[in-house]
Amino acid sequence: MSENLAWIADAWGGTNLNASDLYITCARGLSLQQLAERMSDHEPVEIGAALTGKEASAFVDLSQINCVGRLGHSGDWSFIVESGGSEGWALDPAVSRDGAEVVIFDPRPDDPPSLFRYLADGQVQLHFELGADYHPSGAQPDLLRPALEAAGVVAPEGSIDDLLGDDEELSPLEAKRKTLQVIGEHFGLALSRQVLESGQLPSAVTRTSPPSSW
Repeated sequence: MSENLAWIADAWGGTNLNASDLYITCARGLSLQQLAERMSDHEPVEIGAALTGKEASAFVDLSQINCVGRLGHSGDWSFIVESGGSEGWALDPAVSRDGAEVVIFDPRPDDPPSLFRYLADGQVQLHFELGADYHPSGAQPDLLRPALEAAGVVAPEGSIDDLLGDDEELSPLEAKRKTLQVIGEHFGLALSRQVLESGQLPSAVTRTSPPSSW
């Protein structure tokens, strides 16, 4: 069963898995094999045994295997949920070449805040921090602003007043939840928490070396 994306904020806080086991990358216009190949630092990329998140994490030794991805589909999106040293937000925008769209949810467990990034046409279209002050960048920085304003996450552009009174101000966690829900609704993307956290999914080694952002 699919769900909106608000649960990701809670999962990153540490429940069944650590945040370092929930780097989520989704792509529209790419098969699972294509997505794995574009994200990988080696060739060939072989999609193998179905693993749970904990089983995938156990394969990561940060020596020969730095990151293991588990792959699946949700609607017209392919996704990889990675354990270990993911490239995360620093993934080469070229992964979105040839008409593909890619969205990245990077928990940044060791260097918060977490980040969202949207790639298309080989470029960064939108990039911003989740649950923090809203300072979007990219080729389409205002892509989600109307929806985020309507959800009460960010103040209307140019407003000189606080969006909410002191008693109503959203906590960073609630702002992150609402932002993730807006992202899911905008992109028509829903993911099952049970599947991503504890379901068995086909797996692939996505990195044999540390990510470039380390």
